[in-house]
Amino acid sequence: MVDLVLMNNARNLSNNPPVTVIISTRNRAESLLRTLESIFTLNYPDFCLIVLDQSDEKLPQDALAKFDATGKFCYVYSSTRGLGAGHNAAIALAKTELIAVTDDDCITPPGWLDEMVQAFKQDEKIGLVFGNVLPTAYDPDTGYIPVFEGATPTPTLLKGVSDRLIAGLGIGACLGLKRSAWLAAEGFDEMLGPGAPLGSLEDRDFAIRLLLREYYIYHAPDFSVEHFGYRKNAELKKLAYRDWFGFGTSFAKFLKCGDLALMPYMLGQMWFGQAVKPFFKHLLFKRRVRGVTPIWSFWVGFVVGVFARVDRPTRKFKVSKRQHPVSQINC
Repeated sequence: MVDLVLMNNARNLSNNPPVTVIISTRNRAESLLRTLESIFTLNYPDFCLIVLDQSDEKLPQDALAKFDATGKFCYVYSSTRGLGAGHNAAIALAKTELIAVTDDDCITPPGWLDEMVQAFKQDEKIGLVFGNVLPTAYDPDTGYIPVFEGATPTPTLLKGVSDRLIAGLGIGACLGLKRSAWLAAEGFDEMLGPGAPLGSLEDRDFAIRLLLREYYIYHAPDFSVEHFGYRKNAELKKLAYRDWFGFGTSFAKFLKCGDLALMPYMLGQMWFGQAVKPFFKHLLFKRRVRGVTPIWSFWVGFVVGVFARVDRPTRKFKVSKRQHPVSQINC
């Protein structure tokens, strides 16, 4: 497996700097293996992969043998819970400046890392790059696949929280970050993310905290993955609740930290623009009551966030229970 110690930090992005790809996974062995297959078809010359596994049982060695044989693979079995905590544990092991992140139910195209590196070259102050998350083929009558596409087909550079953030923020299934930026922000908020107690959207929360530290965010449409994570329609409300609850807890956290400049984005662009307006559009023009969950779950999360403990210097929630990041490393 890969010798992480020998991979030097990438400070000069003029050529092909080394990149670490990370995946945090839990109880999705079959889809994870499909994702790993795609990653090892990348045409980028210098990368390694760290899988942080929070599953109830670790993957058997024979399932990982072919990836182990590449010399670019590191499997970490961890007792952590939550996507934010998983990302932090994996990135802490990385020895490269550039980190690429995807989910355990995505397909990466061969040029995925090339597009990410090219995006970081656009400005040295870019700390985070988001890409598009496109669906594989599925039947929309029986279910859905969560996706993300930028507001415009051209790249978007965000320089601060006063920008129209909805145009350039994405989701964690396709993102790249600088490890130095991650260190400056002191990592993802471990109380956020699927599996964490205070809701999802740890990716947006991390991006906002980077902007508040004067890093830039870049959305690169050509930096994209295909998402095959099919969900049945019955799961939609649960996913919407988890996301909007997390957005509400984050909103409360930022208000407690005095970040009033975020109100136009979080209340205007997001809650009103993405929750309230669609609800009334369906009610007035289609005579249907649809999309109630985002409206109220945001405020449920807000109330919970008001009473949650916050570390103001880092703008992160205080972890309610100490986690043991790594149980076993097989590298």
